[in-house]
Amino acid sequence: MCAEGQRRNYRDDRRGPRRDGRPDAKKRRKKVCYFCANKNLPDYRNIDMMKKFITERGKIMTERSSGCCAKHQRALAKQIKRARQIGFVPYTAE
Repeated sequence: MCAEGQRRNYRDDRRGPRRDGRPDAKKRRKKVCYFCANKNLPDYRNIDMMKKFITERGKIMTERSSGCCAKHQRALAKQIKRARQIGFVPYTAE
């Protein structure tokens, strides 16, 4: 039982603003989509741009880590796969 006589849920501390006076966790700014900001689309022939969105192991970066919106992330994945088939971008790390 709590001091006020009410049962407390273990999640009570996670809901709403903190009651103990400590500041809330820092809010992270959302990344701006590279393609929305530059008003261009992903293209399989632009290899330098493609390499920004591929990890050092050759995997396609997630939407969360790349900062692209969902629409451009789908297009980017399709263009990276197309560039891999042609041979511009390797499938795995060398």
